[in-house]
Amino acid sequence: MNRYPLRVEARRDETLSRWLWLVKWVLLLPHYIVLAVLWVGFVVLTLCAYLAVLVTGRYPAAIRAYDLGVLRWSWRVTYYGYQALGTDRYPPFTLADVPDYPARLELAETAPPPRWLPLVAWLLAVPHVLLLAALGGAATWTFDTGDTTTSVPLGLVTVGVLIAGLSLLFTARYPRGLYDLLVGVTRWSLRVTAYVALLTPRYPPFRLDQGDREPDDDPTGPARAGEPHPTAQAVAARPDGAPRGSAAGAVSALVAGAVLLAPAAGFGAAGIALLALDGMRDSSGYVTSPVVQTTSSTAAITAEGITIEGGDFWARNLSDVGGVRITTASTTGKPVFVGIARQGDVESWLSGTARDTIVGVSDDAVRYDRTAGAVRAVPAPAEQTFWLASSTGADNATLQWQATDGNYTVVLANSDGTVNVGTRVRASAQIPDLTAFGGGLLAAGIVLAVLGLGLIVLGGVALGRRHSGPPAAAGPPVEPPQNGPPQNGPPQNGPPAPQYLPPPPAVVAAP
Repeated sequence: MNRYPLRVEARRDETLSRWLWLVKWVLLLPHYIVLAVLWVGFVVLTLCAYLAVLVTGRYPAAIRAYDLGVLRWSWRVTYYGYQALGTDRYPPFTLADVPDYPARLELAETAPPPRWLPLVAWLLAVPHVLLLAALGGAATWTFDTGDTTTSVPLGLVTVGVLIAGLSLLFTARYPRGLYDLLVGVTRWSLRVTAYVALLTPRYPPFRLDQGDREPDDDPTGPARAGEPHPTAQAVAARPDGAPRGSAAGAVSALVAGAVLLAPAAGFGAAGIALLALDGMRDSSGYVTSPVVQTTSSTAAITAEGITIEGGDFWARNLSDVGGVRITTASTTGKPVFVGIARQGDVESWLSGTARDTIVGVSDDAVRYDRTAGAVRAVPAPAEQTFWLASSTGADNATLQWQATDGNYTVVLANSDGTVNVGTRVRASAQIPDLTAFGGGLLAAGIVLAVLGLGLIVLGGVALGRRHSGPPAAAGPPVEPPQNGPPQNGPPQNGPPAPQYLPPPPAVVAAP
């Protein structure tokens, strides 16, 4: 069995607390916050590494060290937390390898990834992702909470950790086979992540290697607890084992960059939405909705809570609605009425009478909320005097209204006020030119995104450099000692011949 370059190993505590796993989610909150920032940097720097490999064929050492550190940190947190519950020792806040911590992750020296790999690595990883997704959410627990239905995925890891926690709580024992299985699933997912991040160009095996230790046919065996892996020292840390310099500037840049991406995404999304809305305006400035079909067994269908109010300088373009146009067509053969009025006037008119209020519109249906009351006819709506604008037609009717500030309700009804209303409705609103406003928001989002990405790259690369050592100096190869008698016969009297002694190892001074 060939050894995979990414080594994910652990050492389970002999004795685990019965109850600590119940509160680990609280204890891990600081780690979750830090990892949220670190993983933003992981994604950004991995994309930078993709570009570097495509252009130069080389993976930047600082990015490699940073990404490896994020995986290492994540492995320690998940091993302590709700991926394995393998230790009660709190994980350290560091990207570096901690030799005496029960969970360790190391990467052996590998050949540079081929230039074409960034183009297809994500695609080649899809089979692994599908299998891991099936393990993570193979079943779903659905329960009704009254107004809504909630579905909770029940995957292998979720159920396994729950069983392990309950076993610890009631018996103080952790089933060994279950522990090995949970560690194996995490090891598989970390291998796939490392491959997608191009930390290793070797395709991960379709294999669930369970247990603390990696499968290893090397006679020297994997790294023991507290010992650095011999092939991973050059990748893991500096020769002296400790990063140098202060990390305050790098951490500040990384955090600031991650924080800036949130408003950048908001401004960019809002700008794109406004520009798309502006592109839907006709020559008169109207934006028209699709046709919606409405039906009700009551005497009225309403759309309530329509609020129009003037905004400040920043919001006035969004609230500056000009004309409103509502076109309706009857689907029952009866003359149709459409009107708009202040919400209080409509509520007084329909008091005690059942009506259906539109609360949502989707592609296939309109959702209503039935107001309690008698299902009965109402006085002819066209004869009421409180309408701000209204229209009646034998087959269709069009309402035209100049919007003003206030809280309004739109009413659809038969012109004679009888029950069983059916219409096809299309609404239009006149909005101002949003090109400048939307373009400004989009430009602000782009500027913030560039600034945030730049800070993330600077901070992540600086952190990676602190945890990556310089390349090892070249030196003569070290021959292994001879097993058995020398090839040139038995040793002679006197000092041994020089050719039988291995040369001393090369000593490389730390910078």
